[in-house]
Amino acid sequence: MDSEAFQLTLEQEFQMRMMEESAHNMTREEILETLVQVSRLLMVKDNLIRNLLRRCLI
Repeated sequence: MDSEAFQLTLEQEFQMRMMEESAHNMTREEILETLVQVSRLLMVKDNLIRNLLRRCLI
C-alpha cells in the first residue's frame, strides 16, 4: 500500500494541532469524555466502511 495513504493532509495536521491546543485547556474529565466519544465514532466509522465493502462485494 502507498505510504502516502498513511499520511495526514495539511488540513488534518492543522486540525490535530488545534485539538492538541484545546486539550491543554480541558479538565481530565472532559478529556476522558472526549476520548470515549471519539472511540465510539471510530467504531461507527469502521462499521460503515465494513458495511459499504460488503455491499460492493455482493
